Amino acid sequence: MQNIQLHFKLCMQNIRKALENIAMTRGNIPTENISIDLQPLHLLTILKAQHSIYPAIYWHDKEQQQSFLCFGSIERLQHIPSATGDAFYIGGLAFQSEATQWPNFPNTLFIRPALVFKKEHNKYTLTCHFNGTFSVQECLHLLNKLKQPCALKKINNHILMRQDIPSKKQWGTLVKHAMLCREEMPKVVLSRQSTLHCKNSINSTDLLHQYQQANPNNFLFSFQFAEKQVFIGCSPERLFSKEKQQLKTEALAGTVLRGATPSDDLQLLQQLLNDKKIKRENELVQHYIVSGLQHLNAHIKCGSPYVLQLHKVQHLCVPIQATLCKKTSTKTLLETLHPTPAVAGFPKQTALQFIKENEPYVRGWYAGTVGYINAQKSDFSVAIRSALISDKSIQLFAGAGLVKGSKARQEWQELDNKIQTVLALLSHLEEN
Repeated sequence: MQNIQLHFKLCMQNIRKALENIAMTRGNIPTENISIDLQPLHLLTILKAQHSIYPAIYWHDKEQQQSFLCFGSIERLQHIPSATGDAFYIGGLAFQSEATQWPNFPNTLFIRPALVFKKEHNKYTLTCHFNGTFSVQECLHLLNKLKQPCALKKINNHILMRQDIPSKKQWGTLVKHAMLCREEMPKVVLSRQSTLHCKNSINSTDLLHQYQQANPNNFLFSFQFAEKQVFIGCSPERLFSKEKQQLKTEALAGTVLRGATPSDDLQLLQQLLNDKKIKRENELVQHYIVSGLQHLNAHIKCGSPYVLQLHKVQHLCVPIQATLCKKTSTKTLLETLHPTPAVAGFPKQTALQFIKENEPYVRGWYAGTVGYINAQKSDFSVAIRSALISDKSIQLFAGAGLVKGSKARQEWQELDNKIQTVLALLSHLEEN
């Protein structure tokens, strides 16, 4: 760790010198970004060390090609931006814009960061963002606030208490109610918030790192806009990735457990591929995505179903590619595709209204979408397998798609399966 800290210190010295030279040659208030090449850095160790710089945002794509670590902001927008030139925005949307939201997490929030450490294809850079209002001196002041990297550690904690909203009994009532509405609502995704109170403070970066080790091919994100709350996630689901006119998305719906042995695992995988209820659930998501893209006059191609295997569960996934019209923007795609029936239901507006009227807690950014936008590309994850952390408490979220044939007991077990990785990382329930 000492070598990492020395390396970081030398990087910061070189960055300061470069910025001071730029201020002398280009002026103190640049109108264009300044990028500086760096030697390799471990971005999560830098994130862990910071306790007084907000926003602090980390985002990592599921292909493990891009990672961003962002500090401070030169713009803060409560609408979906259109990025031009060298502008870069990172942020997200809540699950429902018309609902009550979490403190510090409004309906829509995008940040143009002041500092962006970036890893792309094993190349590291620091980009200092300027737009004609942010000065080099302010940038240097922010750099000087950065603390030395801090070693990542294994979580050593104990769960003292757990509260589920809805409770198991309430869940049974909700599922029964949803099944009675099946004619006008073939699918609805109901969810649960499990609040865990732990013995010690929960370090969100350590938990995020261990979550990533358990599921390395997932999106990884951490959003902290103020002191007390951090929203993290390790999501398997892409909302979409747009590069020029090429779009990648997917229908991810249908879940079974991983097997205890390779033969059990294979048997469960085959069950996932052949189960009529799961197939019906996934087809509703496919239909919604394809219909939305057809409405935008896109040329669409659906791939063959495959099984995405994670640490504790496996999902049925159908990849979808499309060629978009030149005029189709990231904003239009977000408004068209979010939220999908994978996290809401079908028809979407009917399902959203049912959730708003019947779920007994606030989803906030859970099942929302998080990602980034620049002039060349945008990439968004569905914010599932996520948690809201505040000191010694953590709120875990999980949902289950209810269609014809759904049973309350089985769906409750699916909710438990989806939070099992984090429960295992946080240790065992203590007896009172």
